[in-house]
Amino acid sequence: MVEISVVIPAYNAIDYMDEALDSIINQSFKDLEIICVDDGSTDNTLERLEYYASKDSRIQVYTQENQGPGGATNTGLSKAKGKYIYFMDSDDILDLNALEILHNLIEEKNVDFVIFKSINYDEDTGEYIEDSYFTMPELQECAGDSVFNWRDIGDTIFSINVAPWSKLYNHDFIKRTGAKFLPNLIYHDNLFFWDMLFNSDRVYFHNEFLYKMRVHSCSATHSNNEKSIQTIKTNNLVTQKFIDYGYFEDYKVMLYNRKIYIIIFRYGLINEEFKELFFIEMKKDFEKIIPHEKYDDFYSNLEPAPKRFFDNVIESDNRREFDLRNEIFDLKDDNRKLKNEVKSLKRKVKRLNADKRKLNKKVKKSNKKVKDLSELNKSISSSRSWKLTKPCRAFMNFFRKL
Repeated sequence: MVEISVVIPAYNAIDYMDEALDSIINQSFKDLEIICVDDGSTDNTLERLEYYASKDSRIQVYTQENQGPGGATNTGLSKAKGKYIYFMDSDDILDLNALEILHNLIEEKNVDFVIFKSINYDEDTGEYIEDSYFTMPELQECAGDSVFNWRDIGDTIFSINVAPWSKLYNHDFIKRTGAKFLPNLIYHDNLFFWDMLFNSDRVYFHNEFLYKMRVHSCSATHSNNEKSIQTIKTNNLVTQKFIDYGYFEDYKVMLYNRKIYIIIFRYGLINEEFKELFFIEMKKDFEKIIPHEKYDDFYSNLEPAPKRFFDNVIESDNRREFDLRNEIFDLKDDNRKLKNEVKSLKRKVKRLNADKRKLNKKVKKSNKKVKDLSELNKSISSSRSWKLTKPCRAFMNFFRKL
């Protein structure tokens, strides 16, 4: 049996695939099978994969009609024979010693999967950028160097990066769960992650950067086209997953607010030309909540920002009105903040004026003392006794100088 199966879905990846494949075939850990699935590419991706396969016998190439990265990953997973599974994106870069490190850890710790950190690589600027979603500092603080399961870390489960390429999995564990990726959705890995997490008993977090995620205009993760609207469906499927496992009540407040926050985030990012369509689907989704038996529970547990966003969607007839409501609220909020700043400044001025009055009183007292001492000195200097003792003082001063 091969030790690690590396599954790589690829779609129109010709510009970046060489670097991704090179980072796998040149791993210090050699006991690999590399399963590449061309997901109906329209460029030369398939030809390039076949070229690599002709040079390295560990590479297997499969092709299928387009099903999205989730469908292609499922195909690759169905072909895998390794003891462990690693999922690799076709436009990213894995550190050359990563699989050796991860293999040693998953064997040593005897865990269902190992999680590790990644860093963003901006190909336009050549910069490496840390993102807390991919570095997972909350998980590091919570779990430390210990083996844990999801019950041990509370709400920190929502701080774990769901991407499969940030983990090495035990293959038998995946088989036992029966977990699959969502086909034809760009957020295909969400449900797979929750199936993995909720079924796991032993997990380990390795606090090291082993993966470079390329940021570019064609990246599915950073795509802001109409596919971003799929976040609405994915959110609902994630909530249903919590219900199916019986954990909804434990996490409902986080789930309610997380749903709205994610939609706010995606709406803010989506390209201008798709905002109207996003609004329509968003409003349909929100309107379904109102007659639901959980509506009162949902609404009462929303934080102020998600509640205001939800209300603005419901009360708006179109995207323009919705944006205007948000803009008015933001202006009112800015005005409120400015008024508070003015009040704060007025309080500071009041305190400074009070301090000034105190200082003026001290200066006045000090000036009075100086005046009194000056008058006393003048009185002494003009007195008859001071004049009579002047020769004596001069004589004493003369001897002091000797």
